[in-house]
Amino acid sequence: MPEHTVSLQAYAKAVLHCAKYPWATVHGLFLAETRDGRIRHVDAVPLAHTWTELSPMFDVALQQAQLYAEAKGLAVSGYYVAYEETDAAQLSAAGALLAKAVLALNADAVAFVVDAKSLGPDATRAALIPFACVDSQWRRQQPGFAAAGKGAPFVLENNRVLESTKALVAARAEIAIHDFDEHLGDVALDWLQNPVLSERIRAI
Repeated sequence: MPEHTVSLQAYAKAVLHCAKYPWATVHGLFLAETRDGRIRHVDAVPLAHTWTELSPMFDVALQQAQLYAEAKGLAVSGYYVAYEETDAAQLSAAGALLAKAVLALNADAVAFVVDAKSLGPDATRAALIPFACVDSQWRRQQPGFAAAGKGAPFVLENNRVLESTKALVAARAEIAIHDFDEHLGDVALDWLQNPVLSERIRAI
């Protein structure tokens, strides 16, 4: 399996999407660049907080995200989901289908379940549980995330990712994130780039 690195921009957006809708199941996509066989997830695109099934809405959102990624020289590289049930640590049947739709675009795509128990202010590890498709089944990858620079299959890009994300959550930065659901209600909302939030993350 190639090494997967998750940037602050990707990690923080996924966590802030969850923070905005803590009562709902939320899901989205990761975008990545690949160099020397290593996959670096550099951004996240939030999809929804009101629907969780494979549907024409998902197909439209995925197609738009793919076109956006290609224009940036990136690829849709992963699917993330945070379940309404905070103890959930496995992909649901619906989540597995959504992740497979992403896998159809990118054979190296992975899936992440957001671990709600690792989102608190005292969290010391990444709140992402990684899954890879092996023999047509999504299987949890052990040991999961390691500290930056440890050479494990899944790492955060540096030691600042967790602390910077906690600071953004504490500052209620989730107000600035918008997903495809919201875009359908107000087409002026840029769910693909989320430029205001992106700039705030870069400046932290």
